[in-house]
Amino acid sequence: MRNNILLCGNPNVGKSSIYNILTHSHEHTGNWTGKTVELSTKKIVGTDYYLVDLPGIYSLSSLSEEENIAKMTMLFSDYKSIIYVVDATQIEKNLNLLFQILQINKNIILCINMIDELENKNIKLDTNKLSNILGIKVIKFSTYKNIGYNELIEAIKEDNYCEYNYYYNDEIEKHINNISSYLPVGFNNRYMSISVLNKDEYLVKYVKERYGINLENNDVKNYIMNINSEEISDQISIKINTLSRIVTNEVFKKSSENNISLLDKIFSNKIYSIIMMTFIMFLIFLITITLANYPSDLLGELFNKFEYFIYKLCLNFNIPKVIYEPILFGIYRVVTFIISVMFPPLVIFFIMWTYAEESGILPRIAFNFDKICSYSNCHGKQCLTMCSGFGCNACAVVGARIMDNKRDRIIAILTNSFIPCNGRFPMIIAIITMFLVNSNNKILVSIYLCGFVILAMIISFLISFILSKTILKGYPSFFVLELPEYKKVKLSIILKTSIVYKSLSILKKAILVSIPAGLIIWLLTNININNMSIFLIVSNFLDKFAKIIGLDGNILLSFILALPANEIVLPIIIMGYLGNSNISLISDYMGIKSILLNNGWTVNTAICTILFSLMHFPCGTTLSTIKSEIGYKWAFYSFIIPLITGIVFLLIYNFI
Repeated sequence: MRNNILLCGNPNVGKSSIYNILTHSHEHTGNWTGKTVELSTKKIVGTDYYLVDLPGIYSLSSLSEEENIAKMTMLFSDYKSIIYVVDATQIEKNLNLLFQILQINKNIILCINMIDELENKNIKLDTNKLSNILGIKVIKFSTYKNIGYNELIEAIKEDNYCEYNYYYNDEIEKHINNISSYLPVGFNNRYMSISVLNKDEYLVKYVKERYGINLENNDVKNYIMNINSEEISDQISIKINTLSRIVTNEVFKKSSENNISLLDKIFSNKIYSIIMMTFIMFLIFLITITLANYPSDLLGELFNKFEYFIYKLCLNFNIPKVIYEPILFGIYRVVTFIISVMFPPLVIFFIMWTYAEESGILPRIAFNFDKICSYSNCHGKQCLTMCSGFGCNACAVVGARIMDNKRDRIIAILTNSFIPCNGRFPMIIAIITMFLVNSNNKILVSIYLCGFVILAMIISFLISFILSKTILKGYPSFFVLELPEYKKVKLSIILKTSIVYKSLSILKKAILVSIPAGLIIWLLTNININNMSIFLIVSNFLDKFAKIIGLDGNILLSFILALPANEIVLPIIIMGYLGNSNISLISDYMGIKSILLNNGWTVNTAICTILFSLMHFPCGTTLSTIKSEIGYKWAFYSFIIPLITGIVFLLIYNFI
């Protein structure tokens, strides 16, 4: 049997970073609430122990899926001890959960992370005194300065039973003991009794289903009916908060200066926060657009030269066209288009996005959406999934697990496809550059892009509100969004996370789906029936309806064929127009624009294509993820809702 060590703590205390250090793993960390939902387990390097990374939680109540997972693991799984991680600058807040865990298990190591941040905040923490008060092993740790690793490894190998015992007032203790006497022997009766007093229905149901034991038997029910359990529950919370405050005041001294940073003053202001949020988005888009052109052009030229080289080899060796043309002019051109046009902006975008995420800026952008979420009758955590959607909608769907209420989670999932993911940005930027900006003005392109993104967010909130009043009636559950401290982020962490874990991962997925897609598209554009390609036959069939919404049959069919990945919409459009023609200029904007103009594109066509890109069905990967998360029914809704929204929006745009 494994020797497990549980890793526990509040969100944003650096648990995932410590997990990566101890296990030499590369789990992605994010500087906002709810990053870890599922359990990750890996061996601690240099030991015989396995580290289990529990979700970040604030309490052991049953208000969220994270809390239930963490609590059930602590109560009913086999493990040696718990590493409890706290933020050195947030001792009082973090101790609340520690005092709750002590009712379950006293074999705890207290790991005080971000110890290096204390000097920046003029805080003096007496860790020796804290250790003496709690009777617990205290390890000072810093993932940034590599402090405390060896000490933590040694502490894991030892037994570290906390000697600190705390009790409530006489009345509460009497109730705990009385309820405990009605419970079967063999459980942690003290904690179970406290849970019954706190009306923890999830725990009661779990114990009954797993062990066949009813914690709320008739004796317990009769007892609870004769006391004010809600008042007792409040007194328990007050006691724990008081203990946290007393211990904190004993062990650290903080400078009397308690100035709020200028950035937080801006972010907390209703007007300035929106301006700052828009400016940050604009800056990210501007830098991405400006820097991405050069590597994209270089890659495009290299791929074209290599294609010509392979083409000449095929001619010299008399390789039949039926072999090299589908591979070279179908698969190769689609794949290389994705790499040359998509990958450079993907990397640049994620480098800046990762910095904003890790440093603490991104959670503050999300914070600005919280009030809008309440107006839209959706959960505040939806703002976090929206931010994730800019990178990848499938990742955002999985991230919706941070919402404990199923209704809130479904709304967030169904509306996330309105948020343009990184697979859609290259095409949108290309169309803006070619049709909406007369010169190669990167600032103007970024402004247009920001405008379309803001429109997509408005539509997402609007559909959330409509869903909450129709098929998903109800009210969002309570939510508190924590703003983490600003952090200095290592360049190596930014590059590793943005390139390896994000950009290359997404690019790999796009390439895998584009290989069969490129072959299918080539076949559709080259197999003829009555001197007309299958692609052209289908696009002509769709053309009449497509023109009603400002598109054409070729564009609409391209969106349908690009179901595997949004990245391949534009190359399919071009291949559909050219059929068997040479498309060596596929990576050049002027060449693309010429092709589009020759096939009837106007500024209105460009705008409608962008709008439909923002409001159409999710990619195949996202749909598959939705099916796994909430079932086939909601996967169908997630396909049809944005599609209908996009069609209706384009009808309104073209006829009003």
